[in-house]
Amino acid sequence: MKILEFVCHEGVQEMMLRQWIERGHEVYLTEAGRTWNNTYFEVPEGVIRERPSNPDLISVGSTPDLAKAVIHKIRHFHPGIPIVMVHHWFPSEKKLAGFFYRRASNITLTSYQRQCLLDIWGVESELIYCPIDANVFRPHDTEADPKLFLAIGNGFVPRPDMGWQNLVDIMAKVYKKDPKIHFQILGINPEINPDDYPNVSTLSLKPGELPAHEAGARAIIFPTIRTLIPQSLIGAMAIEKTVVSFELDTVVDLLKDGRNGHLISCYDTDAFAEKILELSRQPEDKALGALARKDALEKCDHRVVANQLEAIFKRLTGS
Repeated sequence: MKILEFVCHEGVQEMMLRQWIERGHEVYLTEAGRTWNNTYFEVPEGVIRERPSNPDLISVGSTPDLAKAVIHKIRHFHPGIPIVMVHHWFPSEKKLAGFFYRRASNITLTSYQRQCLLDIWGVESELIYCPIDANVFRPHDTEADPKLFLAIGNGFVPRPDMGWQNLVDIMAKVYKKDPKIHFQILGINPEINPDDYPNVSTLSLKPGELPAHEAGARAIIFPTIRTLIPQSLIGAMAIEKTVVSFELDTVVDLLKDGRNGHLISCYDTDAFAEKILELSRQPEDKALGALARKDALEKCDHRVVANQLEAIFKRLTGS
């Protein structure tokens, strides 16, 4: 199968591109709205960096690129080429978005996102969860520091969605009772200046370095206010870490309170701070961690996701 991929989400696509190459597909990668950032992920060997006129299937991950894929088909007189749209974010409500969604086979990453696409545009989609490489994100035999809690940041443009105001509030409430707790914030976090807090640090790591570092923390916390299931949450579950998150409609697809992690009512920063303080006084729950990995990989192992996507590709192309 000749697959044309538009660059959208390197962290997800790198895994999938490797899978398509290993499975014997002919893979092309093109840049339209985004360019591939090699800082964290290299384009897998065997991927061709060009745009063929007659692929068997086009895969896109953003609404603007979906429009470009439709135009590509028209320009090259190949109206029958199927397009798969993987919604890495919430469905767009912009005027023409629905027109283009109806010209693709849509993949959503959470049941909430699937319902949003249906409610806004009346468009059905297949639910396939965001992948994680279980070989990279695996448990480590590391003793956790009971006072260390990690928050994951990123470079998304809608910064308020990432919940930094809540994190600041949570930290202030924790420090009133235990100033020895250490919050470490990973990723791009311009809102947080460590000098303004008694025991806060920031650190930037490559994805492959995350598991070993996260293994030393008591828990990974997500004060996010609006997101899909982030890869960082799935990765934390996959390495058997305790996860604390607000009870978002997206997160509850995977995170089950008391079974494989801890959910806090939105946006109760008092309860969030109390959960951190409680965990800092308790040893790690190994059974909870083991269930977190099991539950995450049942839905998110990148090979499971590749099997599901490949089945759709084959159905659409008749191969």
